[in-house]
Amino acid sequence: MNFLASFAIGGFNPWAAGVGIGSLVLFGLVGLVAGPNLSKFDTEE
Repeated sequence: MNFLASFAIGGFNPWAAGVGIGSLVLFGLVGLVAGPNLSKFDTEE
């Protein structure tokens, strides 16, 4: 938890952690959905 504490100076901020984790999850989901589709777009060109 020292890694997270280094970013949350003055105390741990659960909102910052939630937003950070949420953005990573959304980015991962978009990558999984768009990954196969990007290869299809490349072959169509």
